[in-house]
Amino acid sequence: MRRRLRPVILMPNRQEATMKDLVRYPGDMLWEALREFPGKGEVTVLRDEGKGKAKTIIVRLPAGGQVLPHSHVAPVQHYVLEGECETEGKTLGRGAYRLMPEHADVSAILTKEGATILMIYDAVSG
Repeated sequence: MRRRLRPVILMPNRQEATMKDLVRYPGDMLWEALREFPGKGEVTVLRDEGKGKAKTIIVRLPAGGQVLPHSHVAPVQHYVLEGECETEGKTLGRGAYRLMPEHADVSAILTKEGATILMIYDAVSG
């Protein structure tokens, strides 16, 4: 006796179903004074899903700029796009990647010549 197989329909999970394609171009980016955390620089928001949710920003620190010590609840990733900065006695140059775990205390981030850093914030787990 042959069994008839039913097709399986795969449904995307909720996150995939609500995710929308997002494209930002340099000319469209609005740069504002850094208010995301204490420091001297400017920021453009690439993605902001709301309080406690995922966020992606680019931070530009001018020569002599800095991000003051602060903390984050969720994991944060840093990727240095241009220039270099120093934190915790380490120099992070162009192409350097840094992952900080949830509840991390972030030491001061300093730059002598200026730096541009892509920062990706994970959603707060709850």
